[in-house]
Amino acid sequence: MIIDSAATVFGDYRAGMQIVLMFYGSRGDIQPGIAAGLELQRRGHDVAIAVPPNFVDFATGLGLRAYPVGLDTSSVWDTPNAKKVLATKNPYTKFTLASETIKAGFAAFDADMIALLCGPDPVLSGVDALVSGPLCQERVYGFAEKLGIAFSVMRFGPFSENGIIGAIPGVTRDLPPRVNRASWRVSDALTWTFTRGAENTFRSKLDLEPASGSLQERLTRDGAVQVQAYDPILFPGLAEEWGEAKPIVGYLDLPAAARGGLTESSRSDPALWSWLTEGDPPVHITFGSVPVRDPVALTDVIVRAARSVGVRTLITMKGRSDGPDPAHPDVYFARALDHAAVLPHCRAIVHHGGAGTTAAGLRAGLPTMVCSGGADQAYWGAQVTRLKVGTATRLKGLDEATLTAGLREILTPEAGEHARLLAQHLIAPDVAVSRAVDILERSAAA
Repeated sequence: MIIDSAATVFGDYRAGMQIVLMFYGSRGDIQPGIAAGLELQRRGHDVAIAVPPNFVDFATGLGLRAYPVGLDTSSVWDTPNAKKVLATKNPYTKFTLASETIKAGFAAFDADMIALLCGPDPVLSGVDALVSGPLCQERVYGFAEKLGIAFSVMRFGPFSENGIIGAIPGVTRDLPPRVNRASWRVSDALTWTFTRGAENTFRSKLDLEPASGSLQERLTRDGAVQVQAYDPILFPGLAEEWGEAKPIVGYLDLPAAARGGLTESSRSDPALWSWLTEGDPPVHITFGSVPVRDPVALTDVIVRAARSVGVRTLITMKGRSDGPDPAHPDVYFARALDHAAVLPHCRAIVHHGGAGTTAAGLRAGLPTMVCSGGADQAYWGAQVTRLKVGTATRLKGLDEATLTAGLREILTPEAGEHARLLAQHLIAPDVAVSRAVDILERSAAA
């Protein structure tokens, strides 16, 4: 390797590399990438991160150079077309409208990334390595191929072939390893069948040859680094099965020093802090960025269920103003929360099953009820149930009886004890970040 005069060799990597991270999706998809970027920057690398427009200020406020790509993911499901997706009960119409929304997001992402990396006058040049989150990995892998540079992906769940957990949450969990592995091969083949046209159209924009197989086949063939950013204790035996090919490093999170700059509801909000500390620990209820068809009706379900089991509730939900509910003093609404500051003061958590929220709740030692809406959320619900730290259901059709039963289950002493014990065995976030960045550095320098 030729080392320029501005670079210094440390072990098997060099400081001063230009590394671009690309993370797309919701807050839970972005924050681990920012945590890795901050550590790479602390180690002397030139780091930039590409994120949806609504997270640029978040990333820059934490100290990273950030560029907007794609659509505003906080409002993409608030468009008239997206609202039709939520309203219709016709599966074909729902699929068609959702596909149109997703295509618009990919088109915006592709255009922004081409301008950023390989347009006639790219914003960023001389890049040594690209690091991708899971939601844009096919695209970022193509850009790395186009530029002839290193590629790594960071994943938030075990979503590739293995014998421990199958491709259908709750169904393939207890099947023999060979069946679990086969389920992933089938899932991979089906995914490639439905996405190959769109991916190869994108590759043609970069003057790349059509892909010859699924992304996972290509990553395995090329020996690409696939960092697993979740805790191995949640999937016993998986770390041993995958070894160094897919290292499981733990859940990444922001360092305490960076969290001090967050302008979110925590100790910096006297009203919330007073409400938290002057009463019994509440149950935190959040559905993240998952679109809710009728927030008013869902709020009513939450209030009645919480009242029936005698708990206070701290609710984060789009469209509600911060502060206590005038009609229900045991209910407090917040638009955004610093989980690290708030969750240790809660008794339990009910959420949508996003990887980031699942990690935050488990790290705080909270028994958990997952109300999954889609994507990978059902996997986390299945694992929470298997580990006896909570229960799971579907967000669609959630009613007072189901929520009440779930609250009663997670508020038992047994669930609380299991959650506290699990939290004690999770890899500390700073250790997880350090492990992940060690691997990303080696990949970038290879």
